[in-house]
Amino acid sequence: MPRARLKVLFLVESLAGGGAEKILSGLVRGLDRDRFDVTVCTVVDCGPYREEVRKYARYRTIVGGRGLLYRIRYALVYRFLPAAWIYKWNIAGDYDVEVAFTEGLPTRLLAAAPEGNSRKIAWVHVDLEARPWTQGLVFRSLEEEKKAYARFQTVVHVSQTVREAFERRFGAHAGSVVLHNPVDGDAVRSGAASSAEEVPEKKHFRFISVGRLEDQKGFDRLIAALARLKERGWQAELVILGEGSRRRELEGRAAALGVADSVLMPGFLGNPYPWMASADLFVCSSRSEGMSTVVTEALMLGVPVLAVECSGVREQLGMGRFGRIVENHEEALACGMEDFLSGRESCEVWRERAALGGDAFVYGKAVRKVEHLLEGME
Repeated sequence: MPRARLKVLFLVESLAGGGAEKILSGLVRGLDRDRFDVTVCTVVDCGPYREEVRKYARYRTIVGGRGLLYRIRYALVYRFLPAAWIYKWNIAGDYDVEVAFTEGLPTRLLAAAPEGNSRKIAWVHVDLEARPWTQGLVFRSLEEEKKAYARFQTVVHVSQTVREAFERRFGAHAGSVVLHNPVDGDAVRSGAASSAEEVPEKKHFRFISVGRLEDQKGFDRLIAALARLKERGWQAELVILGEGSRRRELEGRAAALGVADSVLMPGFLGNPYPWMASADLFVCSSRSEGMSTVVTEALMLGVPVLAVECSGVREQLGMGRFGRIVENHEEALACGMEDFLSGRESCEVWRERAALGGDAFVYGKAVRKVEHLLEGME
């Protein structure tokens, strides 16, 4: 008799266009469907990765609909109802493993589940010491969040530095493991070769960055760094791919600094890879990270990488062997960009190094590690 498939639930806040959501989409695509019966449940029904997830997993949501009904449900879930009630009425099912795939509300909701009904795994994608965004917004205190994580048998960290930050904040967890994000290099390179996405021809040296238009990504500093380069006589263009609440602010900053004509913001793209492949340099300007998916993707495309120092970057860039690392502030960013513009740093040399770094990330191997974790073989 064939072995029954393991029933796995992934709970995530939404399937919006962020790195964790993209990783989840790729992960459910790669899991062995002969061994795993996967359900993805979102707290809020939104995001561009929903259709992709539906191809490979059951899809559920807690706060669906639109209009007044949506607003009422949203308020109940986020402000009024106890987490245990939300779990019982909207999440509970016949699952063998339940995974809170992002920090915050998914972690709080699964921590409220009754003891013993399934194995619980929490995923940590961000440096919660540098960016303790869950405090006040989801958890009332540090102690409450610490107790929530204690209810999980396993806590997965996407990098060693994320794990170290977690332990400084909450103390050591007996089930703590580090698993790097599975990124499908074949899909990235295939996407880059697609002719469906038209990319404007470069006018000057092209910098590119990708991410949600939020404060964490530091795009305000990246635009300011470009303005500094213009003041020093350099001509360059900056492409920022992504969408978010800071769009108007960033557009206004570019205009105020006199670089609006040199900054292109096409929005969120399902296939950003032709744009990334067209760039002379990929720049990570984040104030904090966990393990940047787009940095890994840039390496896989052989695009030179300049990154500010933040969690996960040194692991991804091989302590600086595969990409240039600078201090995490605006002037260091501008100086690093200028080094590539001036030729002090050779783009061709860094392309070769990036490609070597990209080869270190093997999608199938990373997915197998997650499968072993789900099966309790970690």
